[in-house]
Amino acid sequence: MATSTRRIALGALFGVLILVINGFIPAPTSDFLIVFQSLFLALSYLVVGRGGASYVGVVSGLLITSVKVSFFPVDLVFASMFGVLVDVLATALRVQEDGRARPVRLMVCMMISTGVVGLAAFYVSVIAFPSAFTAVPHDPITDLTILVFGVVSGAVAGAIGARLWNRNLMARFYNRY
Repeated sequence: MATSTRRIALGALFGVLILVINGFIPAPTSDFLIVFQSLFLALSYLVVGRGGASYVGVVSGLLITSVKVSFFPVDLVFASMFGVLVDVLATALRVQEDGRARPVRLMVCMMISTGVVGLAAFYVSVIAFPSAFTAVPHDPITDLTILVFGVVSGAVAGAIGARLWNRNLMARFYNRY
């Protein structure tokens, strides 16, 4: 019961925070703020465990889609994909050991997640369906900058998330029983 309540509360809180930070800023400027979404997804996995990041991804995707209706269903699909990818990679890489976050593994998890989702979103919005996303300009320098910045943001989010978890949040949320 406590886990499902925690998941709902965390999903709502982090989803709203992602919406407030990313939701009202047009693309491609909002792509430079992926570090916040990455941080919240990393923390949601650490706090809730498997499924936490997926839940936050779906909630944030639904909220952002309600604000950026012209990007439906792309925002919903990629936000959900981001959360699922974080859950899968964090579980596969075993980013938590005895409750403690392993910073390097969490950084790798977040770098891969942001890189894969960034490349997929780039392909869909710029290469596959450019006419559908006229708000997203196609400039090779900007495109490369966004992709590199996304991967670096994943590393930063993983490092900050691990530090926050190990120093502050683990004592509050880790169930030792």
